Amino acid sequence: MGKATMRIHTLKRRIAALGTVLGLGVALPFTLGVTPAQAQAQLDITKTHVGDFSRGGEGIYRVTVINSGTEATPSGTRMTDVLPTGLTSPRVRFFSNNSAPVSCTSPGGDRLVCDTGVLQPGDNYTLELVTDVDADAPCTITNIATVVGLTGGISDSASDPTNIPGPNCNGGGGGGGSLLPISLSGVIPMFNNISTNTNINSPGATNTSKQHFKVTAPTDQ
Repeated sequence: MGKATMRIHTLKRRIAALGTVLGLGVALPFTLGVTPAQAQAQLDITKTHVGDFSRGGEGIYRVTVINSGTEATPSGTRMTDVLPTGLTSPRVRFFSNNSAPVSCTSPGGDRLVCDTGVLQPGDNYTLELVTDVDADAPCTITNIATVVGLTGGISDSASDPTNIPGPNCNGGGGGGGSLLPISLSGVIPMFNNISTNTNINSPGATNTSKQHFKVTAPTDQ
């Protein structure tokens, strides 16, 4: 192959490589731009409270609903809070309302239902949910609220565990008391003491160490 022929082949390869680079340079921006982020509505709900509730008093939760998406909700929304055992008579105090009008009702006296119209992106409302706490309410409850679009498709929920101290709550389960709900004279302190001090005769034994139990299945003879 002559020098002239080799020069022609070399020139063709360089031209082809240049064409590839130019092609990528032109096509790449269009390739990156053909998949824009999908715009949609997104409902979010949060639920909080401060401190423990008192039996026979009031319990107050703060609930916030927001459309954090980039499009309006297809229809109105509904927030529902079904009260757990121990809470009754829900009622509302508004903090803020940067959304469509909100209408709240309390059907049956054990739940709160709040409806809105279409929520635009960023629309939100925050309310105080006030309840009565029964005198015999459980020591611990969990309140759950949900929000949904009235035509379905979008929803969110939030749960909020709450303590309601009482004389039979044993400080919420702590305090290092006996593992059983009854006292067996000196039997339980004796075995608790074995775990703690490895001294069966030590007086005033208390359960202050972690205790591990294992069940061994019988083997076939």
